[in-house]
Amino acid sequence: MTPFIHYTLLFECHADYFECHEVLEEAWQADGRRHHGYAALIQYAVIHYHLRRDNLIGAKKSLRLLRRKIDIASPYLHELGLDVDSFVAQLEEWPLRATLPLQSDVRETVESLKSTFPSTDLAFEELVHKHLHRDRSEVIMERKSALLERQRARNSASHS
Repeated sequence: MTPFIHYTLLFECHADYFECHEVLEEAWQADGRRHHGYAALIQYAVIHYHLRRDNLIGAKKSLRLLRRKIDIASPYLHELGLDVDSFVAQLEEWPLRATLPLQSDVRETVESLKSTFPSTDLAFEELVHKHLHRDRSEVIMERKSALLERQRARNSASHS
């Protein structure tokens, strides 16, 4: 299953926007952050996540950022199987839709997989606040390491 198909199933079957973000973030990072379609869809999941948490300010800010990316992302989105014209038009609707506008062959694939896609065990409240329950220890360690490195560099520079 491609990352985009996985994203779409998570988006439409579970409304697990946090996990949608995670799936494409991993693929985007593995691609060296060159796939602008992944970046746009990550932003789209973030908008939905903010909306569900009643964070209208965050959702609208993320929507503005997505609109700025859409021109560069469009060819990548088309290649993934998104109906780009419909997607762009839907960005003007409020509230945003809970399904993705897909090209017909991709829609057929997604629909054929929905019946076998594992259901989620998460309750609605767990989906809403999923970011609060993630393991951030690796990120925290990386930030501490980077901070120590910057401090060492400053100390070296001041002693030279």
